[in-house]
Amino acid sequence: MRPVGFSTGALAKGDVRRGLELQRGFQPRVCAVELSALRAHELAPFQEIAGSLDLAGFDYVSVHAPSRLGSLSEQEVFERVESLPPQWPIVAHPEILRTPALWRRLGSRLCLENMDNRKTTGRNASEMRAMFREYPQATFCLDVGHARQIDPTMSVALHLLLEFGERLSQLHVSEVGPRGEHLPVGATARWAFERIAHRVPTGVPLVIESVVGEGDMERELEAVLGVLGGAGEPRASVV
Repeated sequence: MRPVGFSTGALAKGDVRRGLELQRGFQPRVCAVELSALRAHELAPFQEIAGSLDLAGFDYVSVHAPSRLGSLSEQEVFERVESLPPQWPIVAHPEILRTPALWRRLGSRLCLENMDNRKTTGRNASEMRAMFREYPQATFCLDVGHARQIDPTMSVALHLLLEFGERLSQLHVSEVGPRGEHLPVGATARWAFERIAHRVPTGVPLVIESVVGEGDMERELEAVLGVLGGAGEPRASVV
């Protein structure tokens, strides 16, 4: 079974400690987590507590950088995420990366995520190819909900996996609505995700972004693991 866990922001918006606490009862089955600083105003408080978080039992830990700069400059966002523990991948939306020379300093810590239809880049393989030319050491976070929103047939997701599967660091899993909202995974989304599940390399963590209450976590875990939890193909060799 693949490593699986939730984004703290999906469970407790703006409260990383609470988002971790809610997952404790599901360990050891839940062994992956994404620490969310998705909104610019959350980044400074998160940076202050990052070193004191209890991450026991989580074998995979990543951080989601702000999706918009908001009141922070790009330089401020970069400096704050760069200061975080170096073993944590930094998941970033392409649109905040305005100064490539700056973000290239993260090397393979930088994990680029594909985008939904509200964005102007990073939505398909062609646009992600251009991003990886700018950031050749970056890894990849495939958001299957974003890919399905762009193309319900999942051809976009398949092309992303075929081209960038060797870079894949984690999956974001949820159903994504027309305004980009992260919803529980329904039957139609499960059917769509099944079409690409076998292409996800073995061992790649599943990070659930579905916004659910405490009482719905078990159902969402079962839904996600039921469709994406099996072993996929071996990871391709990087030449």
